[in-house]
Amino acid sequence: MLAYSANPLVVSVSEMRALEAWAVETLGLPSLVLMENAARNIAQVLMDRAHTFCAPVVIFAGRGNNGGDGLAIARQLDGAGVPTRTILMGPLERCSPECQIQARALLAAGYPLVVSADGFEIGPELASAGSIVDALFGIGLTRPLEAPYSTIIESINRSGLPVLAVDIPSGLDGDTGLPVGTTAVKATLTASIGGLKKGLVLPCAEIWTGEKVTISLGLPKIRQTPVHS
Repeated sequence: MLAYSANPLVVSVSEMRALEAWAVETLGLPSLVLMENAARNIAQVLMDRAHTFCAPVVIFAGRGNNGGDGLAIARQLDGAGVPTRTILMGPLERCSPECQIQARALLAAGYPLVVSADGFEIGPELASAGSIVDALFGIGLTRPLEAPYSTIIESINRSGLPVLAVDIPSGLDGDTGLPVGTTAVKATLTASIGGLKKGLVLPCAEIWTGEKVTISLGLPKIRQTPVHS
């Protein structure tokens, strides 16, 4: 199975959600399996491009499943010997179930996961970072970002560091290719999971997405076509 594709399926947000639902409900694949597949393949992208995404890799994880992806990526990279540091924008009890599982796995292993309420830790982390993974928000974002998230995104964009965005740059609308509010993460590379979200291929999205690759979820090729909900 290829970790990523240069000839991606292009899907709307609703089509991507329907594809994921088909994988869970029809194939019987738990969402954590899909998350693990995506995380392993994104970790491989980072390692394949280690000349760009230098260590230590600082991972910013939100409370939803995009954050769960980021936490799983941290575990995959750590297991491969890549130095990482991860900030989870907690509290843990407000994270999605999958995100909680990924966070608890890291904590149980003794990984130095920082659970932050306000993002004050980002300054020192960015000062010594080699690159960034943005796993704050995915395609579920529907309203403009407020502090501390808006402040974190501004700090990421000012850092000058290479940024890999998990699925979609945080703050960007997956269908329109425009920020939901006034800003979004400016990524060096966007690793879009399962299919390239249609907003990412629009000219208006180019300043936010950087290069784009599609990350495999490990689904059968027979259903690698848009699924309408």
